[in-house]
Amino acid sequence: MAVYKIYPLKSAEFQQHEKSTLLYMHGYGEKIITPIIMYLITGEGKHILVDTGCSGPEWSAEHHHPIVRTEEMGVLAELKKHGLKPEDITCVINTHLHWDHCWNNDLFPGKKIYVQKKEMEFAMNPIPMQYAYYESEQIGLNPPFKKTMDQYELVDGDVNLFPGIDLVTIPGHTPGFQGVLVDTEKGKYLIASDCLGTFKNWEGEGYHKHIPSAIHVDLNECYATYDKIETICDYILPGHDLKAFDHAVYPPEEE
Repeated sequence: MAVYKIYPLKSAEFQQHEKSTLLYMHGYGEKIITPIIMYLITGEGKHILVDTGCSGPEWSAEHHHPIVRTEEMGVLAELKKHGLKPEDITCVINTHLHWDHCWNNDLFPGKKIYVQKKEMEFAMNPIPMQYAYYESEQIGLNPPFKKTMDQYELVDGDVNLFPGIDLVTIPGHTPGFQGVLVDTEKGKYLIASDCLGTFKNWEGEGYHKHIPSAIHVDLNECYATYDKIETICDYILPGHDLKAFDHAVYPPEEE
């Protein structure tokens, strides 16, 4: 059986992020530090990058929210810590095409970028509430995902990408959202990214078994996705939780 390790990588941090955008109807007015997380999957001779992170601070402040990026953050700096360069990456997987997950796709020329066909279709013409997240032409911007149109491999539904790595549809945050299901020596990890922005989204609170993100297109799809996740994995990894960096690698190594 193929066995992999998963490393969380930090693109940047939102310093004053509204908690209730991550946890629908929870934590109004509470401001938190929110990382923008990418993941590196290694094993079986492969180095697979899940998402490529966000823009630089100046662009983000103008079009989205202020971010902080130290010299140790960003996709190239993070890969360097692992002794890797863009040419060493086997392929890129985009969980979805929001600006903070695909901005740096063009740093990986010639590499296949896997995204769901349904996600690409929606990204071309999203609902108005998500125009800014895709940096849509409808608001006069040039979507960052369009910089690499010749590199996309459009996936239609759940597929096995490599032995021990599956792309699984988990819609709700966006219609074509996909997670990455990874075999490890301690069980199956689902890189859920913004489907479950924080561990708290999965852990729930009170009678809420799971808590959706406030950024969603369909709550019914969110809850159907949670039912699916319960059946396919042992652990989840989120898209915007500092706690993901409590461990340098997953499964966590013995301390």
